Amino acid sequence: MKAAIILSLFVLSCAGVKLPPNFQKCNRNQPDLKECVLRAVQDGVPQLTRAYDEVNIPNAHPLEVAEVVIGAGTGPVAAEQKFKQCKLDGFHEVKVDKFEFDLERKTLTVAGTFPELSIACQYELDGKILLLPIKGTGPGTLVLKNLKVSGLFDYEEKMKKGKTFIKFVSSKVNVDPELATFNFENLFDGDKQLGDNINRVINDNWKEVFDDVKNGYIDVVNRILLQLLNNFFSKVSLEEAFD
Repeated sequence: MKAAIILSLFVLSCAGVKLPPNFQKCNRNQPDLKECVLRAVQDGVPQLTRAYDEVNIPNAHPLEVAEVVIGAGTGPVAAEQKFKQCKLDGFHEVKVDKFEFDLERKTLTVAGTFPELSIACQYELDGKILLLPIKGTGPGTLVLKNLKVSGLFDYEEKMKKGKTFIKFVSSKVNVDPELATFNFENLFDGDKQLGDNINRVINDNWKEVFDDVKNGYIDVVNRILLQLLNNFFSKVSLEEAFD
């Protein structure tokens, strides 16, 4: 089961620019390079409450995703989930624990925790969840508490006008929330009692529901991270990122 996703981000284009002055830089030859890069990312992420067009980074407060489609699972979620006009709030508050480049192996390893990631969309559902019929369109939210995210990204290098640009070409990501809370409004043509009952059943069994379509959510996170990384490094060369 895969997820289709359309991001409200920027078009890639290779053109070397300088880092914004409020972004920290590291020297690839310094002995504490790993620690320096981690500190730079930890300092930079909370500043993503506005767009940095010069380096292809959108405003992450909230981060906007135009469309997401998550296929049905193989267990309790027998319904395709369609989401539009999504806003992810809390992305800029991630606590980054690892952001480690291996310049020889051409990999990036990341790990962090989102204290609370709230996703608000216009949803469309038609099928069954936990054997119960579910149908509706309208506003929906998913709140993920203490969401742990980790990933390994492989990249390739490309020379452009004497500068080295990187493009991430493959990745492996995992997500693990401590709690997931769903709320679908306007289920069953606005039947509040029936809608409240379905939401309650889903949330009472949130882990079973989330795990059945977890790969779809992993795919969404993976695609978002890949596009953010590739957007940034399509503008910023390795020589500019690392003195």
